[in-house]
Amino acid sequence: MERATWLRSFGLARDPFEAPDARRDEVLALEPMGMLHVRYAEVHGSTEVPHSCLIEGVPGSGKTALCMQLVAEDEHEALQRPGLGRRVVPIDRFTEVARGVEERRGGTITASEALDLVLHRVVPEIVDEVLGIANDGTRPRMPVSDAAAAIESAGPSVCRDLVVLQALYDRADGAPSRTMLLRDRFALSGGVLAEASRSWGLVLLGSCVSIGIVLLALGDRRDAALMRALPSVAPEWAQALPWIGLGLVLSASLGLLGRWAVAGMYVRSRVRRAMRSIVVTDRDADDLAVCLNEWRPVDLRRVPKRGAIAPRLELLDRLERIVRLLGWRSIAVVVDGVGDDAISRRAIKALLDERIVQRSGTSVVLAAPPAAVEDLRVPCSRVILEWPVPALRRLIQSRLDRCAGRPVAAPSFDALFEQAITGHELDAWLARWATPRAVLDAMHRLVAAQTEPTPVLRPALDNLDETAADVAPRLAQPITRATFERVLGRQHPA
Repeated sequence: MERATWLRSFGLARDPFEAPDARRDEVLALEPMGMLHVRYAEVHGSTEVPHSCLIEGVPGSGKTALCMQLVAEDEHEALQRPGLGRRVVPIDRFTEVARGVEERRGGTITASEALDLVLHRVVPEIVDEVLGIANDGTRPRMPVSDAAAAIESAGPSVCRDLVVLQALYDRADGAPSRTMLLRDRFALSGGVLAEASRSWGLVLLGSCVSIGIVLLALGDRRDAALMRALPSVAPEWAQALPWIGLGLVLSASLGLLGRWAVAGMYVRSRVRRAMRSIVVTDRDADDLAVCLNEWRPVDLRRVPKRGAIAPRLELLDRLERIVRLLGWRSIAVVVDGVGDDAISRRAIKALLDERIVQRSGTSVVLAAPPAAVEDLRVPCSRVILEWPVPALRRLIQSRLDRCAGRPVAAPSFDALFEQAITGHELDAWLARWATPRAVLDAMHRLVAAQTEPTPVLRPALDNLDETAADVAPRLAQPITRATFERVLGRQHPA
């Protein structure tokens, strides 16, 4: 019998046990908030107060699903309660991200790189909103309708803060053009290497050369004209006046060009510092120089040094202020895809640094296997994902309800098995499986074994024209003990 036919015989329109992983789980996607863990409220905390939490769970215990539910609820809360929600920053495949950071850094990841990672995840999405780039569904919807106007209402200093953050932490593709667009959107003046400075210097220098040539060409006629025009001035002073004016113009032009050259060298030094310090992005040095050219000289001091955490905390302060202007109360970093290798342990320790998780505007929720955090002391709450039998039963029944073909009611979990398999025995198996992943995998194998085709023995037919349609189809049966023992073995759980 086909699997779909067997499921329909129990009133199920889709397979409730088909779930390769949480991110490809179609049943979970139907209603993510309908299958919450019993300690979900403890993990989520209150949206009004940033709440950092470390989630421990063995593989298959629902860490990824819990992180997805946190993201979904926070995005919904932000839209329903503007100004009180949290700006969610999901970081998937955290171990791979940390490995890439360590390779680019050439050393161990620290709290500085963890802060850079948070800034790099938030800043590009905010810049997209300010520039009006269409949301393709990968970033949260904004609580405010006009992000640029909300930031602009706070004054030019906040606009400058966003330009600084964009230059340092924006994505590599098109970063210089995005800097120019931000500058034009906020009507900010030119930066340390404003083209006007160089242009006026070149104009004045060219004027000095032209005037000098004219003065030399006129010669004696120039001196005679000056003495006639200025009879009360000594002849020596009258003849020197054009050269004094020319010297002043030349000094101004050289001053402008010198300021431009010195600023250029200063910017280059800050570009080298940023390239050494900020390793979470694959920025090109020339592109970064173009972005930093739009800064004021005072802003160049804000480029953080390698390993310095205080300047990064200040940049995070500026980002938190911008986030509040856009209708969120704080930033929530939700981390998933954590392994139990040495790189993961170092990255976890860096991200759960006390200076990060105890901030008033930023929180971290990190899900990791117990082996990765067994010796780690963290300055935040700690939750262990455990699934007692009643919780697993509620989870399975919730999935059955979502897969039921309306208006037919969903079957109970026990109804999928023959009466010889008691509820007490099923509870013992659930306790042995212990995690949602193990339960779904076992049920998937049981259903597959129950519905696999079996040869039908038929007597010889006297009429060779008789067709197979004359044979009555086999009725759907619940999962039998024979199937149970064939898939799970004869050993019964304690």
